[in-house]
Order: sequence, then C-alpha cells, then structure tokens
Amino acid sequence: MNWVDYIILGTIALSALVGVARGLIREVLSLGTWVAALAIAWFFHQELADLLSGQLAHPLVRKGAAFIALVLLVLIAGAILGTVLTALIDTVGLTGVDRLLGMAFGGARGVVLVAMAVYLAALTPAPSDPVWSESTLISDFESIGQWLLSLTPPELEARLKQI
Repeated sequence: MNWVDYIILGTIALSALVGVARGLIREVLSLGTWVAALAIAWFFHQELADLLSGQLAHPLVRKGAAFIALVLLVLIAGAILGTVLTALIDTVGLTGVDRLLGMAFGGARGVVLVAMAVYLAALTPAPSDPVWSESTLISDFESIGQWLLSLTPPELEARLKQI
C-alpha cells in the first residue's frame, strides 16, 4: 500500500465517521434536501425573479438572487425538519441504530466519492504515474467508477465525455 491507498481509506473512514456523528436520518435528509433545493431553484427561480423585478434591475442579478434564495429557503426548511426528526429519534430511543446505519451510509458515500475521484483522475495523466500502478486499491475503485457510470443516463454520459 502506498500513500494514495491511505488517502482512499482515510476518505472512506472520514465519511463513515461523519455518518456516525450525524446519523442516517440526518444524512439521508441532508442529501434529499440538497437535491430538492437545487431542483426547486432550477424549476422555479424564474417565477421568483419576476417577482423581484421591482427590487433588482439587472435580470441576471435577479435570477441569481432568486436561485440562491430558493436554495437557502429549502435548506433551512430541511435543517428544521432534520432537527425535528432527530429529536423524535432520540425520544424513541433509536439513536444507536440511527448512528450505526449512518456509519454504513457514510461509508458507502465515501466509496462512491472515491470511485468518482479515481474515475475522473483516470481521465488525466495520473495513471501513467508509478504511484497509480503501485496502488493496491485504485484498480478496485476504477471498476466501481465504471459500474457507477454505467448507471447514468446516456445523455448525461455523452455530456460527461464532452468535458
């Protein structure tokens, strides 16, 4: 094992520790809140920008402010919901289970993050470096990255290849 393998293991361990600290409910709710925030902002920023036409003169500033405002509002709502659900979990006495499942979720997230980082690094000259070939773990994460990309819709895959 070389230093790259230790970084890979450290990334997964750190992600798992964050999962333990936050618990499954907060982790899943956080991910869902970010997806919802970006989707809501993407689909509804124009409507809010139109309402801001009296306050902000420049259309680009209006759209940006509307997008950011919608993202922040959804994130705040998600944080409030997360606090309520976590308090409910604590009251019911499922904190240990929540934390254990949070660790599993965090570890899985770490694996996905490392796989995507390895896949993206493979698009650079990095694979020609001896550190790459000497790594014990990189080949496994290349396979995982390929598998994850096989799950992506064809139009997104085509866009990724253009980058």
